[in-house]
Amino acid sequence: MSQIARALRAPVRLSASFDARVMAAVRRLPGHERLKLWARLTTPRTVTVMPLTWGLLAASVALFAVLGAMHFAVDVDRAAKPIASALFPAQTKPAPQRVQFVLVAPDAKKVAVVGDFNGWDAQHAGYQAQHRGGGVWSVTAPVPVGHHRYSFVVDDSVWVADPTAPRVVDNDYGVPNSAIVVPQE
Repeated sequence: MSQIARALRAPVRLSASFDARVMAAVRRLPGHERLKLWARLTTPRTVTVMPLTWGLLAASVALFAVLGAMHFAVDVDRAAKPIASALFPAQTKPAPQRVQFVLVAPDAKKVAVVGDFNGWDAQHAGYQAQHRGGGVWSVTAPVPVGHHRYSFVVDDSVWVADPTAPRVVDNDYGVPNSAIVVPQE
């Protein structure tokens, strides 16, 4: 068994004429003319050029480069605007929506709405609820479009989640919050 394995691991020995026969077969294949042309174009050669010819050749290359750059710049300018506007439409920030917050707190002396939309600031002037009678406090305030967490702060010290909110999520400090989704109109 080990002799068989050794024989299989040994390099295959080909006859010396094998490479010549393979190359001859490749030259007979269709498409070989393209390989010849490619070889002709990529093979280094010595070219003798007169000094005046070099000047004309350099001027021609420079002229084509300038014209090509001008053409490309114009094309980029024309083509880039529609593509850019299609890929990156103008992002206009939607206007905040007016949301009414209501809390029934008959014993409260002050109620404010705090949330990620006002920096959780209980003293923010635009989010102070007004007493509407019967223990009902409400405020209509602007809230940006999107998902937000909020809560009520009663008498500057007690945080109360909105009992009418459909979802309540805990914040990082264990205080329950309410969740609101403000749609874009």
